[in-house]
Amino acid sequence: LEVRDHLVVHHGRDAVELTRPIERCEPPNQGFHHASPVRVAWVYLHESASLDEAVSRMADTLRRFSISVGKAEKYSEPTTVFWMLQVAAARAVMPGATLDAVLRAYPRLLDKDLIRPL
Repeated sequence: LEVRDHLVVHHGRDAVELTRPIERCEPPNQGFHHASPVRVAWVYLHESASLDEAVSRMADTLRRFSISVGKAEKYSEPTTVFWMLQVAAARAVMPGATLDAVLRAYPRLLDKDLIRPL
């Protein structure tokens, strides 16, 4: 594990290296599970000038990606906004922290069912 500009490298692939192929609608070899969009969200929040810009980028990327893999019905704008707000809130509470540190402090970010009602 190493830190590069507040982005965490996991198993030789950092969040940016995951994000760029997703933007090109190239599915990662290891699949695209819940932790993947959380990592993409981290990158967009880091790179964008505002939360609105990050949410817009994420929505566009996920919409295009889901269509490209034949799963357009999986994309949800409200779900995307929910998760972007969750990641943004965790970043705000831990300014300057790495993604790995935030995920250790807030493991709920890796719980895809967090959004589901009880």
